Amino acid sequence: MRILKTLSYKYAIILNELSDQKLIEVLKSLSHLKDEKIRSFIVDPTVSAEKKAKMIAEAFMLNEKAGKFIELIFEHKRFNLIGEIADMSEKMSMRSNGMEKVKVRSAISLTKDEVSAIIDVIKKVRKTEPVIELEKDETLLAGVIIDFEDSMFDLSAAGTLKEAAAFIIGG
Repeated sequence: MRILKTLSYKYAIILNELSDQKLIEVLKSLSHLKDEKIRSFIVDPTVSAEKKAKMIAEAFMLNEKAGKFIELIFEHKRFNLIGEIADMSEKMSMRSNGMEKVKVRSAISLTKDEVSAIIDVIKKVRKTEPVIELEKDETLLAGVIIDFEDSMFDLSAAGTLKEAAAFIIGG
């Protein structure tokens, strides 16, 4: 797993250097393919990497560099990583611009003031501009859980009770 993350990271660096948002969107689309005929063509070992890349580049009207990037992915049999490569590239790009994705799960829908307060705290603590994704989580009784790329803050009722129980029994 760690090797695959490292590989994805290296491809994401190249993808960022290409600065091609259209290519990132194409990779995301390809990673969620549902059509079995297209999927079987893409994974068919009898079709050359060059031919696959050329067809995709033409279908999505990609430039030559983007086409070469896709060909490189096929040549090295990394098609299974394209979703992760695109996500990683997006995160790297956001980080370089002082931003990060943050998922906020809450028991109830949050008000604008509550969301604004969460954003203000994140800006102070993380020194980044958060891009908030809100999710109402029916499994939570109360509170919020804030998920960052590299950490999580569980401020839910269940999380607080678990922390208290661990403290009491010395865990």
